[in-house]
Formats: sequence, C-alpha cells, structure tokens
Amino acid sequence: MAQAQGWFAGKSVLVTGGGSGIGRASALRFAEEGASVCIVDVQLEAAETVAAAIMASGGQAFACMADVAKEADNDRMVAEAVHRHGKLDVAFLNAGYGGWAMDALEGDVADFDRVMAINLRGCYLGLRSVARALPYGGAIVVTASAGGLMGVEFNPAYAASKHGVVGLVRSLTPTFAARGVRINALCPGGVQTPMVGALTKDLGVAPDALPQVAYGERANAEHIAELALFLASARAGAVNGSAMLADAGQTSVLVSQARRA
Repeated sequence: MAQAQGWFAGKSVLVTGGGSGIGRASALRFAEEGASVCIVDVQLEAAETVAAAIMASGGQAFACMADVAKEADNDRMVAEAVHRHGKLDVAFLNAGYGGWAMDALEGDVADFDRVMAINLRGCYLGLRSVARALPYGGAIVVTASAGGLMGVEFNPAYAASKHGVVGLVRSLTPTFAARGVRINALCPGGVQTPMVGALTKDLGVAPDALPQVAYGERANAEHIAELALFLASARAGAVNGSAMLADAGQTSVLVSQARRA
C-alpha cells in the first residue's frame, strides 16, 4: 500500500527498465514510500503491469514505452514524467542488457554494438535528458555492475559497457553537483532477475526483514531496490560520485588459480 508519508512523499520518480527485475522492485518501493512513479520499459505491457499494481495499492504511477538507446525516446520519457507529475525529482536509470556469453573476438560485432547502445549510450542519453528536468536537490542513480569494477572473462563487452557507466557517473559528478544534483552508480553482483534467465518471485517481506545473502550468492531484486532508494533519498545526502558495490562479497577476495581448479 502506498504511504501518504514516506521517504519520497510528494516526489516524482522515473525508473527505466521498470517492467521487471531491479527496476520493477524499485518502482514498487518508490511508490510505497510515497512517490509518483513513471515506469519506463521497452516492453510497454510489462511497464503497464507494474503501474497497475501500484495504482491498485493506492499509489500513483503510469507506464511509458522507451528504447533508452534512442535520444528522442529519452527526451520523451522525461517530458512525459514532467507533464504527468508536474516535475521530476529522482531518476533511476536502470535499463540494461546482458549480452551473455558473448565471443568478443569471433562473434558478431552487432552484438557488441547492441550492448554498448543500451548500456553505455543509453546511460549517456538518459543523463542528458534528466539533467534538463531535475531541480536543485534532485538525485540520479544509475545501475552499473560489479562487472563495471573488474573484468568479466566470459562477457568483456558487458564489462566494458559498465566500466563506461561508472566512468560517466564519476566524471559527471562535478557537473551535476554544480546544479545541486547528486549522482551515484549502483554496482550489483549476481541478482535473480529475468535478464539472467532466473525465474523470480517477490520475497514478500518487509524491507527490514530481507534475508541476508550468503557469501558469493545472488541477491534478489528487492535487495538492490533498497540500495537504489537509499542512494536516491535525503539519507544519502553525503554520498555523491560513488560506485556502491552490492555483490555479497563476490569481488572481495582474489581466488587463486589452484583453488579455482
């Protein structure tokens, strides 16, 4: 049930990739915390399903179809959020594409281009579009990846795109700070989402009752959603230009070749 008061009461929030996975979990939680949510997804039906769930619980939300790799779609989704909600306070640029198990040396270059178009170009275009709308005190959260802080042997294109996302966030931090807007990257490790082919379901527990994720295991989308909300909230007022890692310790220790074998 959407709350009359909450972390984001009276706020307008835009979530890309909001039709499933981390985006869906985050959109639901933003609404529970009082936000009016613009749910953006390339699959309009998925976004509409999430919006309907929010409205059925007494919240405010609407769905918007956009391909984040297209400049006009980014501008349109921001304009629609401002038109429907009167303003835009928070942008969670979460949309992404895995391109799993890609052969970077022998595979089709078009596959590499698609990963870059959605993950890196999409991030860049989204940042340009929301920059025109966010007020002083606004916040941006961008989904990067633990793979944006280290190499990914089986998917170098994905890792390269997410390194670029982290680079964009860090490089643009002073520019956004001059406008009074914070920007942070969120770097999940493995997460149980449809993008990795996982069959997922809601944990169905309150945020403060989420189970601890075992060392090196995959988190649920709800775990990452809570970090997105934190970074977007006033509680994270001193957090700016960061790349917050949430990988259940996967990257904490260098594993030797002997142990790996």
